[in-house]
Amino acid sequence: MTVVDIALGLAVVVTAAAALLPRRRMTMVMGFLVMAVIMALVWLRLGSVDVALAETALGTGLLSAILVLLARGCHAAQQPQESPRDDGPTGRWLRRLARIGAPVFAWAVVTAVFMRVWLEVERLLPAWEEQLPAAMGPTGVDHEVTAVLLTFRSYDTLLESAVLMLAGAAVLAVTGTEVGGRTAAPGTTMSWWTKVSAPVLVVVGLWLLFAGSSGSGGAFQAGAVLAGLLMLADASGARSLPDLRRAMPWGLAAGVLVFLAAAALGPMTGRGWLDWEPSWGFPVILTVEIALTVGIAAALHLLYLGVRARREVVA
Repeated sequence: MTVVDIALGLAVVVTAAAALLPRRRMTMVMGFLVMAVIMALVWLRLGSVDVALAETALGTGLLSAILVLLARGCHAAQQPQESPRDDGPTGRWLRRLARIGAPVFAWAVVTAVFMRVWLEVERLLPAWEEQLPAAMGPTGVDHEVTAVLLTFRSYDTLLESAVLMLAGAAVLAVTGTEVGGRTAAPGTTMSWWTKVSAPVLVVVGLWLLFAGSSGSGGAFQAGAVLAGLLMLADASGARSLPDLRRAMPWGLAAGVLVFLAAAALGPMTGRGWLDWEPSWGFPVILTVEIALTVGIAAALHLLYLGVRARREVVA
């Protein structure tokens, strides 16, 4: 434990309070955004680069953008409120206590659960460290996190991908396949910046995708980066970038369908479900990762478009 660790821990507590206690929604969103940045630094400090990348892409990027849209939409939808009733000093004191005490209690419960899990992990970690390297050979990849996600707990990853796909399908069902047009006029500074940064974000996304087989990265991080590029293109109105809205339903289903096809390779070759020949491990996992990247990017972008469409209707 160093001064940096203590400072990061205190910063998490302060920013969590800033995300929970203020009355203005936009202030809460800004507190959440700062907390997400600090949480990414905490995961880096703990050596969990994969989790830090996911926190940076999702918590700091995509989720914050969606929360900003929601906060602005809620602000536009606010109606004149009735004057609050006066319950007397006792009633006001109880409301204030509930407003402050509920977040404190929630964080105490989360901290207790986290510490319990952490202590259990510390106890079982030596056993994991002995078994995991010995089981890496047949997986076809060198990175332990990718092997765990797509081999040892592939059922979980498949179901998580299916949940994202269903969320994107729900957006399409509610808003329609067009999901609105681009919002900004071309020629703005943001549009220019989008055109400049698009090649960089594509390269970063592809690098994260292919780096996942031997190092930190993978489909979820790559899909989040590409979804961020799509959100940026939509918000800036960069007309020179391809409009992929009509391809979204196909991209949405790509990850789950390819994952199911890979799972069926096992029974087709006399093995179990989601169990393929060790010699096929790398090409199968790489194919699944590519399809999952497309599906995750489509699902996350559709969630953003759904929130944006709701805000436009409210406004």
